[in-house]
Amino acid sequence: MRNLKWVAAVAILSGAVSAGSAFADTADLNSCVDLGQQVKAALAANPQSPNYQAAFSEEKYGRDFCTNSFYQRGVDHYDHALALLGTAPSKD
Repeated sequence: MRNLKWVAAVAILSGAVSAGSAFADTADLNSCVDLGQQVKAALAANPQSPNYQAAFSEEKYGRDFCTNSFYQRGVDHYDHALALLGTAPSKD
């Protein structure tokens, strides 16, 4: 009986982990690198933007998150930087 409860608990936890992985981030290192280059180009092309400093900060946050393997968070910051500069990310 005790083993049956343990097996049931493991099965429930395994299901929870599987369900959690369905919501895993889809960003990866390549998306960080691609968006990081786009943000750098957008910053270079828009030095007079009123949102330049905010976009510059978002680029730094994106780089920091991507460097530490938090790819989705990094991509989110890069997307925000591009939005601040009025640039849409290009999907190559």
